[in-house]
Amino acid sequence: MQSFNCKLRIDLRRPMNGDGFGIGWYDDEPQTPGCIFTSTLPAWSNLNLQRLAEKIKSALVFAHVRATTGETATSESNCHPWQFGNLMWMHNGNIGGFELIKRKLQNSLSEEIYLSIQGTTDSEHAFALFLNMLQEDEPRGSLRKRTEFSFQELRRAMLATIAQLNRWLDEAGVEETSLMNFAVTDGQSVVCTRYITSCDMEGASLYYSSGSEFRSDADSGQYRMIKANKREDVVVVASEPLTYERSDWMVIPTNTLLVITPKLNVHLYPIHDKYWNPHRQRAGAR
Repeated sequence: MQSFNCKLRIDLRRPMNGDGFGIGWYDDEPQTPGCIFTSTLPAWSNLNLQRLAEKIKSALVFAHVRATTGETATSESNCHPWQFGNLMWMHNGNIGGFELIKRKLQNSLSEEIYLSIQGTTDSEHAFALFLNMLQEDEPRGSLRKRTEFSFQELRRAMLATIAQLNRWLDEAGVEETSLMNFAVTDGQSVVCTRYITSCDMEGASLYYSSGSEFRSDADSGQYRMIKANKREDVVVVASEPLTYERSDWMVIPTNTLLVITPKLNVHLYPIHDKYWNPHRQRAGAR
């Protein structure tokens, strides 16, 4: 639906996300890195995606449909998500004026992380910066070997990444707005952001839904979130609601960080920086 018929996109110049897709997942076997499948074909016409979706079972899945930004090439190396060790990353949005800070970002990276970059997107470079922030207290070369991170570590690195990007953009005098809806996971915890470099505008949409089961109706085939009890056994985060039951979905406020813990607890943290506007949050909640 988000690939072919997305309703809430901000950039109306690109009516469809048809420039490729990617899906990442983790097996049940512990200490095992996740797996990623990407393609430059539109998600709606990829037969292999249908075949995989019918067979793969996983407790954690990352999925992304792409619309190119910044005139980057349509190639598998530019398709989200990306992987480093046991970490996966994807991004919805763009970093305005990225070409003005790209060299500075690359120069800040460790050799191992710089050499891990395969594509040309601002999104993958943001992932590299995140990895650099995450490894600040790590022995050299050990980041790729780690299989688990606390959600507090991922949250700190995410906030540091956004703060550093903003510093470089300010130094370069960039006035173009950036949309930084980032998502990262180690297979246990998930950290997502809905973020924009503006005090007044709303960021690219982001929602979450939780319940006891996410399943399709036997008759209609439509999915919905089942809330059979107070337990949260399933959490879904998406750029747009994936079902027609709008009451199933909670809006993540603009400039907010979301954490899903290994026990499937959901926490929302406001990102208090110069773009934080509490009045925008109250207006968006009405």
